[in-house]
Amino acid sequence: MEDKQMREINWLDWNEEAFRRAKEENKPILLDIGAVWCHWCHRLDHDTYSVPDITEYIQSHFIPIRVDTDKRPDINRRYNMGGWPTTAFLTPDGRVMGGGTYMPPDQMRQVLRDISSFWQNSQGKPPPEFEMPEPENIPIGSLSPSIADEILGEVANNFDPIYGGFGSQPKFPSTEAHELALLKYHYSGNREFLRIVTVTLQNAGKSGTYDKEMGGFFRYSTLRDWSIPHFEKMLEDNAKWLQLYLHAYQVTGEPFYADIARGIIDYVKTWLCDRENGCFYGSQDADEEYYNHTKSERSDLKAPYVDKNLYTNWNAMMISSFLEASMILGEMPLREYALKSLQRLLALNYKPSEGMHHFYDGQPRLPNQLADQAQTARTLCYAYECTGEAIYLRLAEELIVIATTRLYDHEHGGFFDTAVDPNAPGFLSKPAKPLEENSVAALALLKLYHLTGKENYRKQAEDTLKRFVEIYPQFGFMGAEYAIAVEAFLNEPTKVQIVGTLDKPQTKGLLTEAQRLYEPRKVIQILDPTKESEAITAMGYAITEQPTAYICVGRVCTVPITEPKQIEVELNNVIAQFRKQASDQSFRASS
Repeated sequence: MEDKQMREINWLDWNEEAFRRAKEENKPILLDIGAVWCHWCHRLDHDTYSVPDITEYIQSHFIPIRVDTDKRPDINRRYNMGGWPTTAFLTPDGRVMGGGTYMPPDQMRQVLRDISSFWQNSQGKPPPEFEMPEPENIPIGSLSPSIADEILGEVANNFDPIYGGFGSQPKFPSTEAHELALLKYHYSGNREFLRIVTVTLQNAGKSGTYDKEMGGFFRYSTLRDWSIPHFEKMLEDNAKWLQLYLHAYQVTGEPFYADIARGIIDYVKTWLCDRENGCFYGSQDADEEYYNHTKSERSDLKAPYVDKNLYTNWNAMMISSFLEASMILGEMPLREYALKSLQRLLALNYKPSEGMHHFYDGQPRLPNQLADQAQTARTLCYAYECTGEAIYLRLAEELIVIATTRLYDHEHGGFFDTAVDPNAPGFLSKPAKPLEENSVAALALLKLYHLTGKENYRKQAEDTLKRFVEIYPQFGFMGAEYAIAVEAFLNEPTKVQIVGTLDKPQTKGLLTEAQRLYEPRKVIQILDPTKESEAITAMGYAITEQPTAYICVGRVCTVPITEPKQIEVELNNVIAQFRKQASDQSFRASS
């Protein structure tokens, strides 16, 4: 028993007690950031952290702290060293002295001794290059169409024309870059941007990165041609893949894209759903041996572990994707499950005046995470567009108000990723303003502006986006979500307003058709004449027995629409105008 204890590292949680011990014992901290799904994290435990002399040295010379990246995204954002596992060495007050990712035993032995020696000889002063920059030092710029054009240029320049995706290997999904390319094709008619999407989705969907036996995508491909994946499956990735395949199906009508979307849905329903109660599980572990078998053979094997934590932001993403799938594929049970999941997510994680919490280990634990507030607000807006239920819009507004109160930088613009405690150890006391999460927040603000008409939402979206004008180039094509948000700010939305009560089949028919069609700038609103007659009259719409839709871009509106099929005709006319304007602008720029 004593020998077994010597072979195990006594990992501590990230808390005040661990840092107090480090200070009292004057020892550096070994911070291990991993995840339950992370193959190389398990390898690090097996290969390195189980070696007796390494274990003993760590226990004697370090304070070991272990963090799960899915549970503590705030810690991961500040300390990740380039992937998982992250192996970071910190001073007792949480500053970084060095680190890396996976380390085999010989390397770990050397690094441990080097760090220990450095600590003893340095009087606790870490190298200055490991200091975290302050986000307030970023200058503010102005928003222009050139931002999306430049990021699109990076998308095109990094595109792999043979296998799709970006770069060589390993190859990650980068679904946001494909969404941007699809959006650009939609409004310009330039088929090169459509090709970026179709080449990728054809190759990825027919490759080893997509599980042909059970559906769903693995996290990434180790090779350029998508053939050999890392075998973990993530809720976040599959939510984004599902949305992208649905959009490609909307644009092209190709059944292949709908088939892959259904395959993702089948996988998620089977493995990542709490089917009885609602909501979605976080991930399923990698197990190469298991996935090398056929579906029938797998039934005799122990399935890889499923992380049943209900992470708020990822649940919000998949709820939106299921809602979209229900409309685009015409599968209404998906809508029911999505709304059931949204209700449960709110019941579990939403607290009035506090907003959404990050849920793990059976309860809401981590408040004030921007990703949770912004993603849930976007999903609530979409649920409102799908149902006309005002409660969703009200809750979306509440979340944005809470995020603004707790996380918004009123002096410099933009949102912090979390509410910073100046007394927290190390970099947790430092503010951070992540580009992608601020882009999502800006998109939520813009949607709220278009749904409510409240100018303060638009102004806040503008101030948020302007904060990143000077730094977005350093993200390359990974800044695609930012480009989508800037594009949404600079262009008028395509408003589809339906005057009619939800109890009428004709209203639902118009709504279903409006949701089925691809139009990224689309804002859908149901105006109930029994409750909103004054607003309807103020907009210049007639109130009749027949439910009627109006499509408007700016002050230009189509004729009143009473037949669902006419929505597609009128939307196509709107898109044709967009493409003509884009062509005219391109001609003027070239001449």
